[in-house]
This record gives sequence, structure tokens and C-alpha cells, in this order.
Amino acid sequence: MILDKSSFFLLGIKGTAMANIAIMLSQMGKQVSGVDVAEEFITDISLTKNNIQFSTDFSDTASVDNYEVFVYSAAHGGEESILAKEAQKKGKLLVSQPQLIAELVNKHTVSLAVSGCHGKTTTSSLLAWALTKLGKNPSFLIGAPPFDGGGGGAVTGSDYFVIEADEYAVHPPKDKTPKLLFLHPAYALCLNIDFDHPDVYDDLEMTKKTFVQFFSQAQHLVLCGEDPVIRSILPTLSHKSIVTYGFENTSDYSAKSIKYSHKTTEFEVYKKGEKLGVCSTELSGEKNVLNTLGVLALLLETGTSFEAAVMSIQGFRGAKRRFEQVWTDGASYLFDDYGHHPAEIEATIASVRSRFPGKKLHVLFQPHTFSRTQSLKHEFAMALSKADFTYIEPIFASAREQKELFKVTSFDVANEAQLSTVTAYNNPKDSLAQLAIQVQKGDVVLTMGAGDIYKLKDDIIDVLNEKSIR
Repeated sequence: MILDKSSFFLLGIKGTAMANIAIMLSQMGKQVSGVDVAEEFITDISLTKNNIQFSTDFSDTASVDNYEVFVYSAAHGGEESILAKEAQKKGKLLVSQPQLIAELVNKHTVSLAVSGCHGKTTTSSLLAWALTKLGKNPSFLIGAPPFDGGGGGAVTGSDYFVIEADEYAVHPPKDKTPKLLFLHPAYALCLNIDFDHPDVYDDLEMTKKTFVQFFSQAQHLVLCGEDPVIRSILPTLSHKSIVTYGFENTSDYSAKSIKYSHKTTEFEVYKKGEKLGVCSTELSGEKNVLNTLGVLALLLETGTSFEAAVMSIQGFRGAKRRFEQVWTDGASYLFDDYGHHPAEIEATIASVRSRFPGKKLHVLFQPHTFSRTQSLKHEFAMALSKADFTYIEPIFASAREQKELFKVTSFDVANEAQLSTVTAYNNPKDSLAQLAIQVQKGDVVLTMGAGDIYKLKDDIIDVLNEKSIR
């Protein structure tokens, strides 16, 4: 058993999943260290807060000496890195990130896995939040902090475990096994199925097959019947325990009479045509109505009363970097979002429109990974065209890909849009200068991308403050 060991070294310890795993291992009394780049990451704060030390020297082979287990993902060369090979040579136990996660999850009798290609961080955060308020005190491993000031991972000793089930692979191209296939949850909630990660999946059909296999490994399924891909595979599923949710009466649980306001979204909840009551959430947009309904359906299926379930989601405002309000002066707003797929961009823009009808929207978008940008450049262009003004930053390369193998640039995305309002820039300085010309008091600005675009917030706030003074 991996968790019988007492010391762990994590390659790429600043990655969102790795950092949260490091925190959880530390909470279990394990000795934890690792290595990553010196550049500041969003996880630096939580690692420092938990007194987890790490190196920034990927060539320091002695750094693995005092640790029994070497944990790797697809980043920084994975199991083919210098440090991984050194660890193996020295007799250390070499394990992949999903192997370790699976063992963590399997220690709990009620595991709840939130899957899907978009929205699973927000939804799994909401689920962990709700279960905590219901007194279940779940352990959880999520891609971003689900609580104000909290971390994305915790071991509590509860029977419950909330896991964000990642459809990415162990270590492509060498090992394309999807991470979620290591899981055998008691409950699997699936939000949607889409084509993403072109370095792992050949097409949508291959992605569908992976999710069907994952569904077969769960005891109970809660599936979004509103998603067309999920809807297409429902007749093929032989699973004995399936409930669906959506907007139509064809789903077991449905949301009706949706009302959007500046601060909340309200909707009626029905089960098989019978009204259960009204739910209110601080999350915005149609997609988050579905995500909230999915959590409610899961809670109800695990025996929670409707009144308790609705109360348990109150106060949840979202996860870090998921349509997160960064700043406002009461008229203008700055939001930040992790969205890095066309469907996510479109959903977030729709959320802005529902929350701020009539306001102009400026999107600063940083594409993430060359492979995704190359495969979906037209789809990116169409989604970004839905903003009033879009400023596309240079592509942010992943630590798991070789950018020299690709020729695609942000300018290719802008060219696909064929609109003067969708423009690419060579650097953030130029895009910020253009933003300063075009933005007006009362507008909404949204930074989007899975890279480091969130670091522009102070510069953008300066621009917006200047508009407020005038």
C-alpha cells in the first residue's frame, strides 16, 4: 500500500492537484517535499501556509534521497524525468498521481466523484461545501479552493470523500490512461462530455467511450440529461442506478422558472414533475443552474431532505478562479476565470450577460496549450466573438508539452474570428494599452485562461480606477 509509507516527494508540487495532495499527505502526518519551477503559482500560498518546503532545482538528484515514494504526473517529464529515474535507481517507490489519489479515495466508504469536461471544479467545491454544512465533514480533493481562505484538499477522517475526477491522462503520449479510470466511486456525477485534450483523445467518440467505462465503475450515477452527448449515450447504459437532471420534464430532476438578479439566481426544483420547492444560489448563469441542480440531485439521492439540501448550498460564492469577482467600484467589475475551452468561455460570457444585462464586456483571454489551441482555434474564435471586445494574449504552454512542435499562435485564433473586436497581441503590455483606450466606466472586464493571466489584475484595476476618476 502506497499510503503505508511515511515520506513522499512530488514532481511538479505546485500543480493544483499535486499541491492539494501534498497538503493532504501532510495532514496525515507524512513527510512531504517536491520540486517545481521558481515562478509564482496560485498554489504558493497554500503550500507556504502548510509549511511544505520544496526545491526549484530539477537537476538536484540528491533531493529525492530522504523520501520513500516518488509521485509524478504528466508535467516536467513525468516518470522519464531525471529525478524520477534517479528515484527508481535508488529503490524508491515510483507511483503516478492517479494511483495515489485512488488509494486516498478508497479509504472512504462514501466516495463522490464529480466528472465532466467543464464546470467540475465549481461543482465539486459546491458539493464539498454542502456536505460540510450538512455535518458530513467530507475529505476532498478539488482543483481549486472551495472555501474562503481554505485549500483544495483536506483529510478529515469522515466516511465521505469528494473527488474532482480528471479526464486527462497519466502521462501522454507514453501512458494515455485517463486518470478518472483509476476511480470506482459510490456516486458519480457527470456534468457534460466534450472533446478536449487532443493530446489524449483522438475525437469525441473516444472521449465518450472513456466516460462510459467510468460510469460502469460507479455504483450510482447522476447525469446531466441536458447535455447532448450524455443524452446520446443514455440508451446504451445498462447501469441499474441512474438519475438525470436538466431543464426538461424528461429528466428525473428539473429546474424551472429561472430568475436572474444582480446577486442571486433563483429557480424551482421538480422531481418527476412534482414541485419540491425553490432554490436560490449566488452562482450566475444557466450552466451554474444545472451544476447546482446536479449537486441537489446527488444530495437528495443520498438521503438528504430537500429543505436541508437547499439550505446547505447557501453562502457558496464559487471556487478560486471560477468566475471570481476580483474587484468592483460599484459600477465597473473585474472577474477572473480558469476557462480554457470554447464551451467554458461561452458559458462564462453567458453568465456575465445574465448577471449584468446591458453592460459591455471586455475579455482578456490567454490560450492554454498549443495542442488545444491548434485543434479548436475556430471554436475559440466563435466563443470569444460573443464578448464586446476580446484581447487575446500569447499562448501559455503547458509543462507537459513541447511548444516547438507547434506553429499555431494567438493571431491564428483572432484571424478565425474575422472581427475587429477580436484582436491578438504580442504581449500583455500592448493588450492593456488597448483596453485602456476602449474600456469605459461601468463596463465588465473578464480575464480567462488556465495559465497566469490572473496576474494582470493589478494593472487592470489601475486602468479601471483611472476610468472611475474621470
